[in-house]
Amino acid sequence: MIPFLRTLFFFVVFWLHQLLIFPLLVFFLACKRLAGCSPRPGSKVHFITRTWGRMICALGGVSITVHDHSGTDPSESVLFVSNHQGDFDIPVLLAFSGKPIGFVAKKELSSIPLVAQWMEVMGCIFLDRDDRRKQVEQIKETVANLHAGLSMVIFPEGTRSHSSQMAPFAKGSVQVAVRAGVRIVPVTLKDTFSLYPKGIRMFPGGHASVILHPAMDPASLEAEEKAQLQDLVREQIQAGLDAEG
Repeated sequence: MIPFLRTLFFFVVFWLHQLLIFPLLVFFLACKRLAGCSPRPGSKVHFITRTWGRMICALGGVSITVHDHSGTDPSESVLFVSNHQGDFDIPVLLAFSGKPIGFVAKKELSSIPLVAQWMEVMGCIFLDRDDRRKQVEQIKETVANLHAGLSMVIFPEGTRSHSSQMAPFAKGSVQVAVRAGVRIVPVTLKDTFSLYPKGIRMFPGGHASVILHPAMDPASLEAEEKAQLQDLVREQIQAGLDAEG
């Protein structure tokens, strides 16, 4: 009964919230499209999306423990490289990353009403894996966002694993940090798949962890280490999954 009531309450409040903030979405879209504005650290966009992420976690009966070992300043733009376990990953990162963030997301999300528009306002990039020419432009846009002070999140697995096991990383997925000259923060999302399990229509509630590992500076690495950067990042994320607690 509790999961049913929690799920019912979740969707009622979720859609009421969407209606209430819709005028803000219209305003931010107009600002971005007509005046060329973009999200900045400390902006109202960050406040709204962070609040939304925390609301989603609370409504879903979710508690999160954050272990921040990144050593980054709140104003520093970084590339977050994270594993991807489930549907709660995005609200969890919005709520607890500690920075304004945009996501490098699959293009299919660009067709979801309201979600796509909020992602546009946030500075998200919809990656087209089938069009190499578009990918080049989208990578340039990601680098431009990082240069503008917006931290970006990538999920190198490309899709949700729905488990504690990581899938292989897409080749070259961390090289955008090298091009942008920013540090990489490996992120381990632990047990987020259990917060809304695949095939289950109700929210069971539960606990998950976010581990922000020490930031890695590609510019400080030797040539051999830089060539293995993707593997080094994956090892950090895996270490977080393997750790006790």
